[in-house]
Amino acid sequence: MAAYYFLVSSLPYLPHFEEAEWLPITRKQLDSRLKLLEAEDRAQLAGSEELLNWQNHPAQHTTSEISQQFHHTMKSISHPALRGFVEYRMDLRTVLGGLRHRMAGSLPGEGEPWGVGRWIRKIESRWDAPDFGLSSVFPWIDEAHILVEKQEALSLERFLMNLVWHHLARISDSRPFGFEQVFAFFYRWDILSRWLSYDADAATGRFQDLIEEVTRDHQQLFPE
Repeated sequence: MAAYYFLVSSLPYLPHFEEAEWLPITRKQLDSRLKLLEAEDRAQLAGSEELLNWQNHPAQHTTSEISQQFHHTMKSISHPALRGFVEYRMDLRTVLGGLRHRMAGSLPGEGEPWGVGRWIRKIESRWDAPDFGLSSVFPWIDEAHILVEKQEALSLERFLMNLVWHHLARISDSRPFGFEQVFAFFYRWDILSRWLSYDADAATGRFQDLIEEVTRDHQQLFPE
């Protein structure tokens, strides 16, 4: 525990990603600090990052393969808060995948893999409802639906980043000097890093690529 107190104390303040002008710590410096984590925690964090970092998934990976990796990764994550966060991110991406799929006018075929997680059957059963009948579970879905329909790529990215940022803030507050604080910092750092390197035109291009991919073969429904 002393090592974790030292680790958390060594992490700089992270301003909200929309207010930041630079990264207060480099990835190399962050990785050096993460070496203070216990081996099991470090391995679980690395596994979650591999799953959630979609840039590591080449375009030829199918939704079935991604689903298999999700289940494989979840078997290796025993920490409750980290498991909950990974499930939260995957649920978010599956809902967004459904919204994009529907906007493209492409209804998934029976038994056809198009997302992962516990809400797939619910979404399919309420396909024509703007919120898939899930607004009580995901209060943000109505706003996300509007942004997807308007194809406002940058606004959608900002909206999703804010959702995850505040979710992570709640996790970090739950245990200020534990593993929760560390992985919450790690993923908020990732959001900040991505936002500072963001390009609005590239965001629009990625949005269109996702729609075309859905129309073509129902693969790669998830945003980065």
